[in-house]
Amino acid sequence: MRFIISILLISAIVWSIDYSDRSTQELIASLAYEKSTNIPIILHELKKRELTMPPQEKREYKKVLKKLKNGSQK
Repeated sequence: MRFIISILLISAIVWSIDYSDRSTQELIASLAYEKSTNIPIILHELKKRELTMPPQEKREYKKVLKKLKNGSQK
C-alpha cells in the first residue's frame, strides 16, 4: 500500500512541474536535454508564447522544432 501511495505522490510531483516560470530561451534550450516525457509539455508552453516571441527566439524555436521532427522520423 505504501508503495502505491509513494508512486502516486512521485507522479503528482513530476506532473506538477510548471514551465511557465521559465524564460523562452530556457525552454528552447531545454528541448535538447529534457526527457521525452517532458517534451510535449515544453512544446505546449512554447506554442502559447509563439505569438509574443521576438524574431530571433522564433527562428531558434523553429530550428529546434525542425530538429525534433527530423529526429523522430528516423
